Amino acid sequence: MPVQVIYLTAALLLLAIFPLNDEFYSFVKITAAGTFAWGAYRNFGKKKLLLPLAYTLFTILFNPVIDIHLAKEIWIVADLAGAVLLFSTRQHIAQ
Repeated sequence: MPVQVIYLTAALLLLAIFPLNDEFYSFVKITAAGTFAWGAYRNFGKKKLLLPLAYTLFTILFNPVIDIHLAKEIWIVADLAGAVLLFSTRQHIAQ
């Protein structure tokens, strides 16, 4: 995955903190789930256990098929944590 996609996903997660329309949040969930799923796939073969587990948990959280209903405050924390995770571990996902 190109590093630009990782930056774009992290930026979308940061934008999701603000009150926007539901279509934007759906797009963010699809993009984030795909990016985190790719990160989990890329890291499962490596010797690190925590990183693929974190990517898998965020993939489940941002899953666009099965909607998880959380309070807005919890989604803000999840969006921030996801963006920080992507920014700090981008070299583990990027090709």
